[in-house]
Amino acid sequence: MKRRNFIKLGALTAAAATTGALPDLKAQEAENQEPRKTLRVGLIGTGWYGNVDLYCLMQVGQEGSAAYGVDVVALCDVDRDALENTKRRVAERQDGREPETFHDYREMLAKSALDVVLIGTPDHWHALTTIAAIEAGCDVYVQKPIGVDVRECQAMLAAARKNNAVVQVGMQRRSTTHLMRAKELFVDSGKLGRVGQAQVFSFY
Repeated sequence: MKRRNFIKLGALTAAAATTGALPDLKAQEAENQEPRKTLRVGLIGTGWYGNVDLYCLMQVGQEGSAAYGVDVVALCDVDRDALENTKRRVAERQDGREPETFHDYREMLAKSALDVVLIGTPDHWHALTTIAAIEAGCDVYVQKPIGVDVRECQAMLAAARKNNAVVQVGMQRRSTTHLMRAKELFVDSGKLGRVGQAQVFSFY
């Protein structure tokens, strides 16, 4: 609620105290709410991770309490099958409205007038697509790791600051309850000793 509306509602409540008639708070709240903006969203990289991020965003945008609605208007991938599969699933989730599809992210960014771009490409494409999306005037959600070396990450950060863009990195695992607890129990407690190296393998 904006300050002006808060003061107005407070004045109505004070006046009602003298008359004994309370104002309809729900009606006042509905009247004072800002109109809900719909964000035009694009996805670069329609593989498993990109789809998970996109469907989560769509789900949040459909909730009545969400500040913004979501309209997925563009998808980009070099894999035609993955692209068509995501296009079909998105259309099912947004009442048949199909997003436009692209095989070149530069064409998508030039043509689609997007507010938000999700990036779910392989790691070595994160930097170029993020910087291009920022320079196209978009806010960005990019999966981890943000880049493959420090210089890429510095270039991404510089682009975000120069263009005043909002950039979020997908770091959900860091806030997953059981993983945080495991870190406390085994790493922070010192039970593992001083950790000098960690190796992780994923074969899928």
